[in-house]
Amino acid sequence: ESIPMKSLSCYNDYNSQRTCTWMEHSEAHALVGMILYQRDNIEMANKELLCKHQTENDLHEAPDSYVHWVCRNTENNFGIGIYDTYSFKPNKMLQAELNVDLFQNVQTLPPQNLSVSLMTSGDFLLTWKAADGSQGLGNALEYEVTYKREWESWEKAASLLLSNTTRCHLSHEDLVPGSSYVARLRARPGQASGFSGPYSEWSTEVSWETPEGGLQPRNLRCLFNGADRLTCSWEVKKAIITSVVFGLFFRATRASAEEECSPVHEKALTHIPYVVQSCEIPVSNSSRQSRYHVSVRAKMEEKVIEAYKNIKVLPPANVSVTVTESQEYELRWIKHTFQYGFIKQRYQVEYWKNNQYGKVSLRKCRSPGFLFAGQMGRTVPLTFI
Repeated sequence: ESIPMKSLSCYNDYNSQRTCTWMEHSEAHALVGMILYQRDNIEMANKELLCKHQTENDLHEAPDSYVHWVCRNTENNFGIGIYDTYSFKPNKMLQAELNVDLFQNVQTLPPQNLSVSLMTSGDFLLTWKAADGSQGLGNALEYEVTYKREWESWEKAASLLLSNTTRCHLSHEDLVPGSSYVARLRARPGQASGFSGPYSEWSTEVSWETPEGGLQPRNLRCLFNGADRLTCSWEVKKAIITSVVFGLFFRATRASAEEECSPVHEKALTHIPYVVQSCEIPVSNSSRQSRYHVSVRAKMEEKVIEAYKNIKVLPPANVSVTVTESQEYELRWIKHTFQYGFIKQRYQVEYWKNNQYGKVSLRKCRSPGFLFAGQMGRTVPLTFI
C-alpha cells in the first residue's frame, strides 16, 4: 500500500459528520497531488472529499517530510449494512503504453558451458552451447565473442562475430605472451531466422546520466525469451512510488481482456532518484504474429471502512457536580446523541485530589450519572475518557 492508503483513518459521529485523516510524502505531494474519494454501497457513486492541510499548530508532531490532511463532510447514511469505500487518485494521468511484437523482441539467455582448451598448435579453442530454452533456434543464433587481458577494460576487448557454430579458434599470434586473458560471449537471433532482438545478457554493466524525463514512467522495455516469458521493465521516480502504486497491464490480442501482471519487482538505481520495476508475463501459444499491448499506469487503491465499527463518540456535555444530603458527590452530564436511540454508550470517569494525579481513581458506568464519596472542602478535578 502507498503511504496515503496506509495512513488513511476515517471515523464518524454516527449522526451527520464524517472525518478522515491521512498523509503523503511532501516531495511526492510537490510532484503529484492525491485526491481522496468515498462511495457507499447504496449510491455507488465516487464523491471527492474536500481536505485541508493540517498545520503544525494542529499537530503534536509534524515531521517536515510529510504533509498531513484532514477531510470533513456531512453524511446522512449510517446503519448496519452500509459501508464506505475510500480510494486515492493522482491529479495527473500517469501511464505508459507499448505494443510488443514477440518474435521481433527476442532475448535469449546467455550461452552456457563456456570452456577453453589448448591445441597442439599452441592456439586456443573456445567452446560453448546454446542456453536451455533457446536450443530451438538452433543454427539461427549469432554470437559475439570478446576477449581481453584481465587488467584491460572490456571497452578495449577484441570482438569476433560468429554464426552457425558453437566454437571459436583464437590464434596464438593474436595473443600477447605471458598475459592472463578473459573471454565472454553473448547470443542473438540471426538475420536468416526471421527472429530479431538484442543480444543476451553478459557480465558487464554500463551507466550514464540523462536529463530528467518528467513524472511519467520511462524506459518501458519488453523482451521475449523466445519460449514462455515476456519480461517488461520500466523506471519511475522514487518519491512518486511512496504515494502511487504502479501496475503492468497487458493484452495478448486486441480482442482479449486486459490482465494485470503480478508480482511487480523493484530495484533501486544507485545515485539517481529512480527505481526499476519489472514484471514477467507468462506467454502461451505464441506465434510470429503474436503482438502484446502492455501498459504501465497508476493503480487505483481502495480501503473499505464500515461506519458502525468506527464510531468516535463526542465528549459528554454540561458536566456538573452537586452535593447530596448524605454528603456524597453526584456527577451528572448530558450524553452525545446518536442518530439511532437503541445504541448504548459506556462511560469512564476519572477523579483525583488536586495536584495528585498519580493517584487517579477510575470508575465505569453505563448511564449519565455517578455517585462517589468525598469530603467537603477538597478540590477534585474530573475528566472523562
